[in-house]
Amino acid sequence: MLVLAGVLAAPSYGLSLYDSAPPIGLPESYAARYGVYMNVGYDSNLNNSVRNPQDGGFVKYGVTASYADNESVTKMSYNARIGAQLYNKTANGADERNFSDISVSGRLSHAFSAGSQYTGNVELRYCPEPDYANGISAANSQGDCFTWHIGNAYSRMIDCRWSWTANVGYNGNIYSDSLYQDDDRTYLSGGLSLNMRYDARTTYGVNMTMRHEDRSAGYDSDSWFTTLSMSHALSPVDSFSMSLGFQGKFINSENDFYPTLNFSYRRVLTQGVSANVYVSFQNENIDTYVRYSSQNYLSNETWRVGANIAYAYTPTVTFTVGADLLSSSYSKGTNGARDYDRSTWSAYVGMSYKFTQRLTGNVRYTYTYGDAYGAYGVGHYDRDVISAGLTYTF
Repeated sequence: MLVLAGVLAAPSYGLSLYDSAPPIGLPESYAARYGVYMNVGYDSNLNNSVRNPQDGGFVKYGVTASYADNESVTKMSYNARIGAQLYNKTANGADERNFSDISVSGRLSHAFSAGSQYTGNVELRYCPEPDYANGISAANSQGDCFTWHIGNAYSRMIDCRWSWTANVGYNGNIYSDSLYQDDDRTYLSGGLSLNMRYDARTTYGVNMTMRHEDRSAGYDSDSWFTTLSMSHALSPVDSFSMSLGFQGKFINSENDFYPTLNFSYRRVLTQGVSANVYVSFQNENIDTYVRYSSQNYLSNETWRVGANIAYAYTPTVTFTVGADLLSSSYSKGTNGARDYDRSTWSAYVGMSYKFTQRLTGNVRYTYTYGDAYGAYGVGHYDRDVISAGLTYTF
């Protein structure tokens, strides 16, 4: 019940939109694991350029570490990756051809009693590729970017059916390339949730969240969300969570209301088909400042949709396929800024082969398409990335 309460009360812009669905099964505990990886590949458009795409080969390498203890009163886990991605050519529109591949994530939970629990999450990423499922990504890669998510939640049972949860979150984006630092931004959020366990598989919630968005350029904004939510276990191997409500957004002395929607589905099987799906709609405040002018956009209605499927064909061979869509409509422009739309979608297919218990090989192909229409639309770009590599764990 407390786990479901924490899911329903997750702050806006949590670690991943995929993670909104309730977890399935008991989490695994294991001692520290380490690994090394190396991939080589080809990229047809290093910097998502419309007019002058630059292609090139690359090598990606690094080390990994992970750990999980879910048997104690205080449960904790972490995953870390430290590496780099090196191109043989300079990306168009930027001086770099060497990029980072760094991420660290961790989770800590402590049960004070049978009816109260604290949960903390942290994720740090420094790399050029946007993670569309994290809720604060821009439309395309713009050089190395430091992204962080810090979330804290406290849940307490009222009786066998009812519980409440309080949460706070701190998230942000900072670009290393000065060309894009106008879109640096931080988010501070807090919320309360009242949850009712309807039966063993279903929980309902009423949620209120406040969020302040601080931009380095352009207008800051404040939003408050009021939603009704539902979390349901369809079977022992799949579950979903959804919330529906409205968002009040205050920006540049204007106060407007918009609908908001979040949906997430999870299916987990050791052998067979596993799947994850998310759908999100909010009015964001990303890339709303028009560089080299005084124009801003006060409305940024954004859809985020994603899905991935993994099929364990045999114990040694697994196929994966997935896609993500980020679509934004910019309106309410200041100083004559005209409305326009922007969308980016990406699809990938891959295969992994386990040579031994420690050595795994992989191949992957990703296609990305981005476009923009309206006053600032400059056409579209295509990007093909293919890679193959090895991972050794110990």
